[in-house]
Amino acid sequence: MKIKELFDVASIFLKIVVMGVGSIMELFTPLSVVLFIIDGIKAKKQERKRKGGITAMFIIAIILDVLAYLLIIFFFYVLFMAAAGKPWPFK
Repeated sequence: MKIKELFDVASIFLKIVVMGVGSIMELFTPLSVVLFIIDGIKAKKQERKRKGGITAMFIIAIILDVLAYLLIIFFFYVLFMAAAGKPWPFK
């Protein structure tokens, strides 16, 4: 197997992995929000505390969303700096 063929196979595999992780992230956040709301309603009716696992899932989903938004903002900031012809902002 030549280097180009190996690169092509690895590239396809990495694209599939990235798409899979992105799909899981797209499903994880709404699922955690729905489960958090449903558990909150049930906990209020049953007069108990929320389940810790569902609360942790919700918090993790929110943290991951905030990190993704910060990364997107940083990407566009650097893109804008490059378009304006300014040097790298962290020198």
